[in-house]
Amino acid sequence: MLIALTLAAILATEPQPASAAPAAAVAASVALKPGERKVKVVCRSETATGTRFAKRTCLSLEDFKRRQEESRDGFAEMQRNQMMSYKKDNGH
Repeated sequence: MLIALTLAAILATEPQPASAAPAAAVAASVALKPGERKVKVVCRSETATGTRFAKRTCLSLEDFKRRQEESRDGFAEMQRNQMMSYKKDNGH
């Protein structure tokens, strides 16, 4: 009796084999339409300034690169404006 219960517990905890039907359904739903292309999505944890809590952001690699360029351009613009303000205040 104890052996039967132990065997039943072991069989209940083993992972069940995945059937081929769900995989086929997923493959069929992912079929690309004419003119579409696959896009690789990447997820990153980003921590906003002033908080310790990270927020998970998932975007395509192209979107992450575009955001990085926009951030870099905005920072450069801010530095240029600060230098122009400094020059005006000092009479240069």
